Amino acid sequence: MILDEARLREITRNKPALMATLAKLFLDEFPSMVDGIEECYRTADRQAVSHAVHRMKSALGNFATREFYDAFATLESSAMTQDLDAWHLDWQRKREKLDQLCQELGQLAEG
Repeated sequence: MILDEARLREITRNKPALMATLAKLFLDEFPSMVDGIEECYRTADRQAVSHAVHRMKSALGNFATREFYDAFATLESSAMTQDLDAWHLDWQRKREKLDQLCQELGQLAEG
């Protein structure tokens, strides 16, 4: 499980409507965040890749387990130093887990 439901309940003071709203906002922004990361990767602009991952990481702070959040922090910093093709493989593995998070948030958003 990628969703840290305890954290989400804590920051929303256990208000289901607020949890659903935050989940919907993330899900609405998710495609543009993924597209942004992919576009920056295609242009091989390391700084832009790092910034795009930072945007995603910031959004994950409300939902993800600490371990997954930390993995995104590593992904953000490694965009500046790691071979970009190797970096992209790491991104793809995390992207699969993001799909899992989106499923979990989708259930939460539906109430």
